[in-house]
Amino acid sequence: MPGVGHIAGEQLLIQIGDGGSPETFAHSALVNTDRSIQIQVSTSSTEVPDVANPSLPATMVRAAKSVDLQITGAGVLDRTSALAFMQWALAGTSKNVRIRQNVSGAQGGWVITGPMILEEFQITGQAREKQTCTLKLAPSDVFILAASA
Repeated sequence: MPGVGHIAGEQLLIQIGDGGSPETFAHSALVNTDRSIQIQVSTSSTEVPDVANPSLPATMVRAAKSVDLQITGAGVLDRTSALAFMQWALAGTSKNVRIRQNVSGAQGGWVITGPMILEEFQITGQAREKQTCTLKLAPSDVFILAASA
């Protein structure tokens, strides 16, 4: 029996745009150990009674109200990138971000692109250990999902 088609964790790339025209995206050296993408759908629900037999339990019907996306990353601190990320967080501005499954669409690859805010940025250091950082990104406007080219 063939195995499950899998993709290595390092192939999930969080790429930050440089604001240029055309824009160039680069995977942050800060995100070198952990990466995560979470899609959340907010729903509304309504109980719909069985009109033919009101004594039966109603059916719960749900509709999507909104869709949200949260991206997190972590890694050993890349000291040459830390200042830029802290400035981005403190400015409260959006940057174009691309999250990609770095394989072709035929192999299950996809790309999400859109403006995002750096919601959280943390640097942690312990004595005699390398500093680490974590970050959290969230869309500031509409984002687009497409298959990888």
